[in-house]
Amino acid sequence: MDIPLSPAEPAIPYPADGRAATLVHQGSRCLVVALAMVLLLIINYEVFARYLFNAPTVWVMEYSTYLVAAMTFLGAAFAVARDGHIRVTLLLDALPARGRLRLDYLSAATALFIALVLAWKSLEFVHGEYDAGTRDFGLMATPMWVPQSVVALGYGFLVLALALQMHHLAGTRSVTRTTTGGLWLALTLTVLAGQALDGWPLNTMAGLGLIALTVLALSALWAGLGPTLTLAAFVLPPVLLYAATTEATPAWQALALVGTMLYLLFAGVRVAFALAWLGLLGVVFWLPSPTVRVLAERAWSAVHTFELSAIPMFVLMGALLVKSEASDDMFGAMRALLGRVRGGLAFASIGAAGIFAAVSGSSLATAATLGRVAGPQMLDQGYSARLAYGVLAAGGTLGIMIPPSIAMIVYGSLAGVPVTQLFIAGIVPGIVLMLLFALVVLGWLLFDPKAAPPAHAFTWREKLHSFRGVAPFIALMACVLGALYLGIATPTEAGAVGALAALLLCRWRGTLTLRQFIDTLEETALVTSFLLLIAVGASQMGYVMDYLSMPAQMVTYIRELNLSGVELLLCIVLAYLVLGMFIEPISMVLMTMPVMLPLIQAVGWDPLWFGIVLVLLVEVGLITPPVGMILFVLEGVARGRTRLQDISLGALPFVVAMLAAAALFYAFPGLVTWLPNAMASR
Repeated sequence: MDIPLSPAEPAIPYPADGRAATLVHQGSRCLVVALAMVLLLIINYEVFARYLFNAPTVWVMEYSTYLVAAMTFLGAAFAVARDGHIRVTLLLDALPARGRLRLDYLSAATALFIALVLAWKSLEFVHGEYDAGTRDFGLMATPMWVPQSVVALGYGFLVLALALQMHHLAGTRSVTRTTTGGLWLALTLTVLAGQALDGWPLNTMAGLGLIALTVLALSALWAGLGPTLTLAAFVLPPVLLYAATTEATPAWQALALVGTMLYLLFAGVRVAFALAWLGLLGVVFWLPSPTVRVLAERAWSAVHTFELSAIPMFVLMGALLVKSEASDDMFGAMRALLGRVRGGLAFASIGAAGIFAAVSGSSLATAATLGRVAGPQMLDQGYSARLAYGVLAAGGTLGIMIPPSIAMIVYGSLAGVPVTQLFIAGIVPGIVLMLLFALVVLGWLLFDPKAAPPAHAFTWREKLHSFRGVAPFIALMACVLGALYLGIATPTEAGAVGALAALLLCRWRGTLTLRQFIDTLEETALVTSFLLLIAVGASQMGYVMDYLSMPAQMVTYIRELNLSGVELLLCIVLAYLVLGMFIEPISMVLMTMPVMLPLIQAVGWDPLWFGIVLVLLVEVGLITPPVGMILFVLEGVARGRTRLQDISLGALPFVVAMLAAAALFYAFPGLVTWLPNAMASR
């Protein structure tokens, strides 16, 4: 940053701080890249050993779970360096540079406090597991303190990364102030470690007070008195609100929780840290005895599940497919097939998006890759910008509806719904959405024929030739999804084999260098870390909610309203529409599941059906202004050829189509449940 919070003092040059940051960030980066590579290799080893040599292992499933946990926590510091942790930027984007810098500083300091608390209690948790001799229930009977140690190590790295970020944002160049702050932080860490490992006399409230004093002291040393007073004033309202509602009813406490969450999120605090703050405040002020260590236990349990291992594998497969430049061939094939129809390129974009979605699992990747290929071609041929980028925005949303889908993996792990069933259930709704999008394009052209140029037919030879390049990717899609649906492989194994096949395709096409492969591993680790850290924060917040029976109270309240199924669905749709305007989609799923799951169970809705409807509503959030992520992705790849306003207006008719799809799935739930039920009965 070139705008210090306080006047710079003559001192050492800033690169000295840069060397420390490089050590922490590059150390975290190298660790998580290695972990992603090892995870890819051992899962593929299990698949090939089982099916080629009939020699299944007894350790891959267990160790894969440990590797994902390690990637989550050890990657947190790397995500800080890459500014990868998700946050709401609506207010930040409206501020001038100095105002944004101040909120960035408050966010870093707030995150440092919660990271120090979790590092302390995680170390205590791991030491307790070591003393108890706890072992995993798996066949390897691994001593649990060994894999659980990554929680403490990861939060320790995170503390260092956030302290360096806080120092960087403060802009101090004073040797004395920098050194004094570093020594103070080291002393605090020593005291906390002494209590966790050797039982030094430090109770919970005293430890929290020490951490708060440390963060304020660092702020005073590095940024000065003014920013420190601002920091104290920023943190005080949530603390006072929770303290004031200690004896309040669960309804008032729920309002305090929601109000605090919105306050922190709109101030720019990263979602994962904001949710952890809610959990900490609830444990300290609302529970009978402050057992802060439970937050560390929840951090481990939130990621200690094999189903989540599928996330990094499908992220890696999608990242490799982006590098393969497959979207050019997919779009070219669909353009040749539909070229004789007016608006053929718009229809082709929908078809190409459906194919790419079936092998990537990422809406942003689908939108970005097709936006680079199809957008310029449509504009060059005379399509209106609103139609061109509106259909690309809608096509991008198919990335998390048509399986594989990361959103479905997250929902399935939280709701206890088999991921394979969710994948199967997403096929028909995905096709329905594609048809609805095509109807929107057709209606658009009926009302505005000038939005697209006249059709251009292709010969059958050209059509067949265009499909040569896309055939390997269709084969990849068939292998991955076929292995899933036939029960040959778990979602994690299918993702790993798909990632390996995508890697081989990239090498065959000559589109992937070693540097680019490392970049895809970095992206995989980054996405895995920030997504699962949000899951950790949601679990920590959910513990407080469950302890106080907030979901049960809400279900009772909903029942007393005597809402019909349609009215309840409308309320849920409205809630997700509002949340989708400000909050990243996967974060929405993780934040709302502690409330939504008890609700759908109480009203008797099928969790499988609701999972697809939820993914559909999350998709709407991807293209709903002002924070629709796909809209910003398309604006970026358009490179000035269209405006965000035109992209947003072009997406609105497709938003209506998606809401119509939600109504259709409610009226005819068999559209969602028929295929998985039919395949399960075979």
